[in-house]
Amino acid sequence: MTRPIAQLIATFFALILTAGAAAAVETPYLVADMDSGKVLAERNAHQLWYPASVTKLMNAYVVFKALREGRVTLQTEVVVTPEALAEPPSKMGFKVGTVIDLDNALKMMLVHSSNDIAVAVAQTIGGTEQNYVDMMNAEAARLGMTSTHFVNPNGLPGPGQATTARDLAVLARALWTEFPQQRPVFQISAIKSGKRVLKSANNLLERYTGTLGLKTGFICSSGFNIVAVAKRNGRTLVAVVLGSDSSKDRAELTARLLNDGFSKPISLTPRPTLASFRGSSPVPYAIDMRDDVCGKRNKGENEADAENAGGPVASALEPRFKLMEPVVVTTLGMRTPSGDIKAAGVDPTDKPAAPAKPAKKKVVKKKASPDATASQEAPAPTLVDSPPKSATKKAAKPSSKIEVGVPFDSTDIAPLPDVPAPATQ
Repeated sequence: MTRPIAQLIATFFALILTAGAAAAVETPYLVADMDSGKVLAERNAHQLWYPASVTKLMNAYVVFKALREGRVTLQTEVVVTPEALAEPPSKMGFKVGTVIDLDNALKMMLVHSSNDIAVAVAQTIGGTEQNYVDMMNAEAARLGMTSTHFVNPNGLPGPGQATTARDLAVLARALWTEFPQQRPVFQISAIKSGKRVLKSANNLLERYTGTLGLKTGFICSSGFNIVAVAKRNGRTLVAVVLGSDSSKDRAELTARLLNDGFSKPISLTPRPTLASFRGSSPVPYAIDMRDDVCGKRNKGENEADAENAGGPVASALEPRFKLMEPVVVTTLGMRTPSGDIKAAGVDPTDKPAAPAKPAKKKVVKKKASPDATASQEAPAPTLVDSPPKSATKKAAKPSSKIEVGVPFDSTDIAPLPDVPAPATQ
């Protein structure tokens, strides 16, 4: 057998094994108590997975640590560079040279999941993007995130970027306990930049009472990820779910995990803590869900578009309730070649409003009286406002109510009934 043929056969079997592993590994999740760090439920919590935009939680951790140490302030200027603007969506899309203070940059990065702003923040604090990624990996190692490695500051696809549900729970608890003053930023449900209102992709904020944030993530290879914190009856829990097929499935499973976690006292059964809960990945590489999640749906790797897609009402989620008003974010302006900042507070992506068009007039000619002679001057035409056109309303499409969800298989909690999956569209 020649070498090229042998390589083709090896590649073929590797693809088969990869597909089989993706089917065999069920959606990883983990639920832990924030105060004690005890693990309440888990499934495949050590399986390597692509983090997607939950990577921005480690980006935020490095920022918060720099703030605490006085290396930067919330007024530190973050400048959009050509490298930052070149990042694909989700993004703010500000022009090169746009200046934002760190406070507003954090809100853009964590609420809208802006990939361009994540890179601009990294370059501001780390000097270069690679230096900042090195800082992120150093913090991950220090926190005991033993299966995590980052290759960029925003979670876009990159070889070698991987994490686990357990490691993300460790990071969430560190953020929550070390930086309590920063918690409000994770609860913001929408930001307003100029004329644009940009919603958070975390639909638990409007569908699950007690939700306190943190972050969602999506790329085709990872599926739909979330790290969520919620508080009820004096208890605070973190739930990590990786690799759901849709944002609705992800929210449903997360809500059910939280419900079960809140329903059971943690003192009845000895449980491991996050620090001691270590293990090896069932499959020794990150599972790639690209074909399952994006192959048939032709979905791009734009988190905002994918996360905010509509869907059926899930059984464990509550009807949407009123959220806070969007938080206004602004830029400081544009950096000029001389180093000055011009046009403070302008959103560089806003287009100037078109001037209002004057109302159309129609000419109505008066009929001449029967006794008018040919020598008389014709009466002047009268200008009359044309009536406004009534807006046409499109009929709303009927929504198919399909309950979605994933049954539990954790031995720590009682099994829930199967819920039928939605039909493939």
